[in-house]
Amino acid sequence: MSKRRLKLCATALLALALLWVAFLLFERFRGQIALTHYKQELTAKGEKLSPQDFVANFAEADNGAPTIFATIKSLTKGVVLPDSHPPRMRVLESGRAIVGFREPDWVEKNPYRNGEPLEGIFTNHWSDLAADLQTNTPALNEIQAALMKPVLHNRLNLAEGHNLQFPHLVSVKSLTHWFGGASQLALHKGRTAEAAKHLSSEINALRLLAEDGVVISELVRMAVGAIAKTDTWEALQTDGWADADLAAIQSAWETQHFAASMAYNLAGERVYMEQTAQQLRDSNDETYKWMFGEYAAFFSDEDEPKWVTWFKQMPYGEELLEGLRKQIYCRVWRFAWAHQAELRLLKDMQTLIELTRALTNNTSFPAVEEDLNALMLKSRNKNFYDRLRFPPPDSIATLAFAVKRSLRVEADRALCITAIALKRYSLRHGNYPAKLDALVPEFLPAVPVDYMDGNPIKYRLNGDGSFTLYSVGEDGRMTVAT
Repeated sequence: MSKRRLKLCATALLALALLWVAFLLFERFRGQIALTHYKQELTAKGEKLSPQDFVANFAEADNGAPTIFATIKSLTKGVVLPDSHPPRMRVLESGRAIVGFREPDWVEKNPYRNGEPLEGIFTNHWSDLAADLQTNTPALNEIQAALMKPVLHNRLNLAEGHNLQFPHLVSVKSLTHWFGGASQLALHKGRTAEAAKHLSSEINALRLLAEDGVVISELVRMAVGAIAKTDTWEALQTDGWADADLAAIQSAWETQHFAASMAYNLAGERVYMEQTAQQLRDSNDETYKWMFGEYAAFFSDEDEPKWVTWFKQMPYGEELLEGLRKQIYCRVWRFAWAHQAELRLLKDMQTLIELTRALTNNTSFPAVEEDLNALMLKSRNKNFYDRLRFPPPDSIATLAFAVKRSLRVEADRALCITAIALKRYSLRHGNYPAKLDALVPEFLPAVPVDYMDGNPIKYRLNGDGSFTLYSVGEDGRMTVAT
């Protein structure tokens, strides 16, 4: 090749390199400017964008959370609790239900005993459960007293971004075993007043996660709420209730709110994501872990691209792929596209937050269903360039699904409140009402709303004097019996 051609090739390569650098610089400044302007818009709207906005101000003496979590650590594992708690009520295909507290004992495969795993089939006895609770009575009483304090706040520091830890989540779930088991034992013994105390504590424990400011806490809270719902429905299968005890359980449910809590925690999640975005811009190693490590796998349900699979099969393919991703792609992304990715995330989060806030006012899933589905679809439908700028993990679809889940739990909460009010009505009047309107205002301020369609909870008085109470499904037609 002549010197002239070599010079032309070198010039062409230099020109391409300069164009590439100019393009990356343009993308960087474009993203920075647009991001700054959008943050200013959000701030003007009064949106919370700083970790300091989620620092609560209250007297520490009013906060029961530190006492609760410290006391949970002092609970002693017993023969049954907390690992082998009694089976909760379940409905069979025939429509009949197995009520756990009515069973003389319960059988378990490969259970835990005194915190140790065993192999084989074992029978659990209520006497063992009673002994476990007796051993831990002082600690459980202390937890119940702390649950009644006006504030239950964990003071999570959202400024930690993806370094934030959540060890308290497991502890909250463990309370469903302790208080749920205590409630079932009391029902087994016919002690309804005692059952009401423990069941109310199980429900009140949901407050421990309501103001964490992160969605993972709300997801655990909804899971714990589903367990408390089952325990509540099981408790209603017994007779001998006093109106005051049922009113206490009803009040515990009435203080829980899932759609409003989800809106608050989404706003906190946005701050958490903002801090994470800055951490990724500051660290290439963290960016690689975020995009191609376990976190990406958690949020992505897509199969690995065929070219990636093929590349890995080459000699030293995995090592080469890791090098290209980490040393070239991640560095380019942090320089040119990180601000654009943050901007897209902020816009999608704002849309999701506004939809969730609308739900707390309209209480109707169909009112926002189309927009929620469009947001979920948007996160999956990307062209080639958008896949470079906005790589996985894309958590918006997961968060949108969590919003839908919160509405399902809100409907379940409404069912619990209504069912308790119906029980109270039957105790006072000797039968169930023809319509739910009869519960107002004696037992309810208004007929609870079914969040799945925005209409009142569905109720029908059966010919045999029993009743059918249900919510519609997400399609607005399928009934979900409860």
